[in-house]
Amino acid sequence: MDLDSQLTTTVQGSGDGTQLGICFIYFIFGFACAIGHHAFYASLNGKPANDQFLMLRYGTVLAFASKAGLSVAVIVAFQQRVWTTVRRRVMSIAALDSLFAATEDLIALLNWELFRTRGSPSSSPSLIDQLFEIPASLWNTTKPEGADPPEGWFDYYTAPSPSFQRTATIGAFLEQAVMRKNAQVETCGSGWNCTFEINFTAPAYKCTELASGVGSKPVNLTQESGGSIAAPFDTDILLPKGKYSYYAFTSGGEYSTTQMKDVGIGGKPISDPPYPKNFGALRTEPVVWIGYSNIADPSKPVPQNPSDPGWDTAFIPSLFACENYESHYVVTFNYTDAMQSTKVTNLTFLRPVVNTTYLPHIDADDGTADNVTANPESNYIFPQDVARYRRTAAYHSLGFMLRYFLNGTIEMEDRSLVNPVANTNAIQTKLIDPKSNYFPRPGLAGLVQNFYEEIIMSMLGNPQFVAVVWAAKPDQQSGGGKTFLPFDEDEELETAHGDDGDADEDDGERFLYPCTKSRTANMYHYNVRDLWIVYTIAILMSLVGVVFGAMAISAEEGGKVRDTLFSSIVAATRGPALDKVRWEKHDGSFLVGDDGNDGGSVHVAEDVKKLRAGYGLLARGEGFGSSVIGLSASSASSLRQSIKRGGYYYGFGLEGDVQQIRVRRGSTVF
Repeated sequence: MDLDSQLTTTVQGSGDGTQLGICFIYFIFGFACAIGHHAFYASLNGKPANDQFLMLRYGTVLAFASKAGLSVAVIVAFQQRVWTTVRRRVMSIAALDSLFAATEDLIALLNWELFRTRGSPSSSPSLIDQLFEIPASLWNTTKPEGADPPEGWFDYYTAPSPSFQRTATIGAFLEQAVMRKNAQVETCGSGWNCTFEINFTAPAYKCTELASGVGSKPVNLTQESGGSIAAPFDTDILLPKGKYSYYAFTSGGEYSTTQMKDVGIGGKPISDPPYPKNFGALRTEPVVWIGYSNIADPSKPVPQNPSDPGWDTAFIPSLFACENYESHYVVTFNYTDAMQSTKVTNLTFLRPVVNTTYLPHIDADDGTADNVTANPESNYIFPQDVARYRRTAAYHSLGFMLRYFLNGTIEMEDRSLVNPVANTNAIQTKLIDPKSNYFPRPGLAGLVQNFYEEIIMSMLGNPQFVAVVWAAKPDQQSGGGKTFLPFDEDEELETAHGDDGDADEDDGERFLYPCTKSRTANMYHYNVRDLWIVYTIAILMSLVGVVFGAMAISAEEGGKVRDTLFSSIVAATRGPALDKVRWEKHDGSFLVGDDGNDGGSVHVAEDVKKLRAGYGLLARGEGFGSSVIGLSASSASSLRQSIKRGGYYYGFGLEGDVQQIRVRRGSTVF
């Protein structure tokens, strides 16, 4: 085979379709990497952001692998479009420069001649490849027992225990429920926040408004026992008519800590049994009576003297009464950042702690030192009813501490607001606002109920209290010396064994209680939509480029595959067809780099770049004279024979010297 026929074979390609198969393999590879990228991010979604840099690298590798696969598929397809275009159209040398450089230089696509010609689809695959690089890099992204007492002896209530008095006092000063030390770690686990809901039975104060407004008369309080009791005072003692901004009477019917006159240490009677019938009996639970005045309009200046205009309308007196009820609580506990918060989500009043009505000014005269009389006497709770008596005594102690803080007055001396005189422990609580001249806060009845709830919640801060039990096992006390450590994520239960060493995992699991655990942490978040917007655009555009390449091979080129290797370009440009172009300067020197170095970039003159050239058949002698010639089938056959004999060769030539052909079904058009 002579040199010309070798050049022809080199340029035309083999036609075996191998590169077309490789083109689709690269496209499938890029698509598979995109699916892998999605699956990898989906596996991280919602998990703690551990090893962020490593995961980012994995995602980057998948993204660039997808980009590489789709890009190579487009480049292979583009090579075929390049040859299709130059075989069909005669273009300026500048346009040919842009066409062959498009896969490496995005600026090359700005040559308008590429888009003006009917061969413009040749630029599309390259444009797809250049645009794909931007989004692929941009979107890579994550809880005294002993012998029975002698006959006729019994225990009876005396007063709240010092431990509880201390707990209630701390809660009042803190203005919130007392939290157990290390409660969050023991309940939630180290580093975790948690929320849980518990329900239990405890006392609660049920408050009823009896009067509101200047000159209003309080109605009687009707009790569940069937009795009715009048308020011990009315609103006339409150501002603006009276001199008190706060007046609380909480001791009516209070249990006497001295039940007998002659007693020894600890209240033990000196005399022998039998004792009076009502000795130690819980006869009634004192009603809390509170009257208070609020400033009608805090935004306006408050009159400082009764003689000032607007004094009579500057204050709103109110009066309410609260009764101690046994109630059912539903409470939500939250531990966040070592802080505890509680919220009573549901409160149901069940029954009065002692269902009687206090009868003031009536002496008991029953042989005891307790001069309280209430009706009906059949509802008294006696020490001999041990379980009921002890529960009621505990409720009474809780109420006693509330009443201790509430009882007393705040008086405006000489009816002037400049020097309030407090005779109550209420100023140590959140019920009184020191910033507002020690006036009670608005909505005092609700605040009293909430204050009582916080005292009760404070008990839960000390599991040693007898009344505190396990949430999961209400029949077992929590302060028995057995401690169960909280679960950590994916860890087995740990238990702290007592001296007997009998605790085990099964024992600990019985005390587990449902809770919602959380912690502040960086989490992986996979935005599926954003990633697939990028990949969908890239994959579709890449697919379009591959389809154009396949069309160039199968439909336009008869299955011939070409490339843009250096040897192919050299083979297509050798020969006398381009010798007529003056590639050197007018003085005969070559156009080399501006620095005079032969290794510099060659600059072709602008007038040369305007010459129009194309790829096709060239005659070894004179040119064809026209780039489009119609031949009959016999003439085409003769031409093929001439090509084989060496009369014509394939290559680049100037317009008028090159004959461009297209293969159509049933005919050949030149």
